[in-house]
Amino acid sequence: MQIAHRFGVSLFWALCTTTAAAQQVEILRSVTVAGATQDLSGLKGLLSDGTPADRTGGPSGFSWTGIGQLYFWLSDRGPKDGITDHQPRFHEVDMTAALAEGSAPVIRKTITLKQENGLPLTGKSTAFDLKSPEKSTRFDPEGIALWQGKILVSDEYGPSIRSFDTDGKTLLNWPVPARFQVANPRGEEAQELKANKSGRQSNSGFEGLCTDGQGGLLAIAQRALLQDGALSNDGKRIGRNLRILQTCGPNCKPRELVYVLDDPTTGISEICHVGGSLFLSIERDSKPGLEAKTKKIMLFDIADATDVSSIENLPSGPLPDSIQPVKKRVFVDLLDPRFHLNGKDFPEKIEGLTFGPNLADGRRLMVVATDNDFVAEKPIRFWFFAVPAELLKQ
Repeated sequence: MQIAHRFGVSLFWALCTTTAAAQQVEILRSVTVAGATQDLSGLKGLLSDGTPADRTGGPSGFSWTGIGQLYFWLSDRGPKDGITDHQPRFHEVDMTAALAEGSAPVIRKTITLKQENGLPLTGKSTAFDLKSPEKSTRFDPEGIALWQGKILVSDEYGPSIRSFDTDGKTLLNWPVPARFQVANPRGEEAQELKANKSGRQSNSGFEGLCTDGQGGLLAIAQRALLQDGALSNDGKRIGRNLRILQTCGPNCKPRELVYVLDDPTTGISEICHVGGSLFLSIERDSKPGLEAKTKKIMLFDIADATDVSSIENLPSGPLPDSIQPVKKRVFVDLLDPRFHLNGKDFPEKIEGLTFGPNLADGRRLMVVATDNDFVAEKPIRFWFFAVPAELLKQ
């Protein structure tokens, strides 16, 4: 796959000191949604932990449909990290009133995710088949994108990428290189870690997904793969080099690029396409409130990144000179006091990131969303930002 729309590196980094000094990203509105909000799935009763089966759950993925203020809101595997038989789903939501008035988003439709045979997928971590992996039904949706009229969703368990029709039925499982997979899945993270020496870390599969502007997709692992120096001998996270998968489906050769974390204790929770070879990512820690130290939106460029699909193992730390990672810089620090978001109530999980339609003054609308893990007492938050187009020019 060829990467188009290259640009001068000097111009890219000059944004930090010239254009950025003249114009800044502005927060327009902060919207709070009740954690107990019900969806339109029509599911009745309670899950095994007592959570209502129709609870919406904060977005683990959020993506613009390309129509007005209509977005896809993707909920993940359910409450309590995969112990319940929650049916994964996404919602079509209208954000018009939320942006204009600060009122709650309006859920227009809820679509539950299903297998090819129409039976439901499940967020339950134990729903896998060791002898016949293709029969496994567990699915932890984390990223969502609209691609050629189809809904594509990335999953952490596999990790995998599936395309769905508008009714939520699986159309196709996209091929994913074996190095991302674990050979010995388990229902508990600690057991799974002991059983595998390669593949994604538990609960750290394809956290981010977006189109790449060239007819394909970018999917990114939340943290370093096990064989890429992810963990120390005593189990501490030391790997900083994440793999990005760039693919266009079953009939093309995928590429793999390297994204370097600033700190191995952080991870990526979403990506979105800016234009050309530019993308945004959410790079964050797992701390809430006053403990939060890293909640950043990064701007990164894949134009000159090395394809590492033929390299089996990456180091934990510095890359050799032969490997050029994506170039990146801080675009927005969500903890910057000028946004008035930081403080004791700042949420742990910043999971949604997308551009919407341009604003009337020509600035780009950027929407950021938080995941509340289906906890009724924990509100879901949406932040609307206005981004001067000059800050994103190549």
